[in-house]
Amino acid sequence: MQIQQLTPDAWTLWRDVRLEALASDPGGFGSTLAREQAYTEADWRESVGRGLKFVALAPEPAGLVGAAETPGGLELYSMWVRSSHRGRGVGEALVRAVLTAAAGEGWKLVRLRVYDDNEPARRLYRRMGFVDVDEPEHMEFRVS
Repeated sequence: MQIQQLTPDAWTLWRDVRLEALASDPGGFGSTLAREQAYTEADWRESVGRGLKFVALAPEPAGLVGAAETPGGLELYSMWVRSSHRGRGVGEALVRAVLTAAAGEGWKLVRLRVYDDNEPARRLYRRMGFVDVDEPEHMEFRVS
């Protein structure tokens, strides 16, 4: 498996995997398939250009994750793994890519939001060193 960090020139890869994620798991994101299907090339390029975007290739696209600067830290978001690749280390590799980038860029805190009832994702994040915080459905990782 290869983890690829995307640039705006790879917008079609991000678009294709993101639309697949929205189609297969519509309740897991802060957007909808219909909304993002209407995005233009410029919208997708801008999206990829904001923050960090990673896609897992095994060799076909198997998952994606994004991260963006927020006040006080880096926010991990849009984590998704194709159902056929779950339980194979794809999610862990994607999270590790974000944590490695955070450390390399001097970030001290990575935060994320995960629904309380998404126990598989919560287990993954706990394995990776994330802990629950006082804010409901939020976890964080202190970068060393």
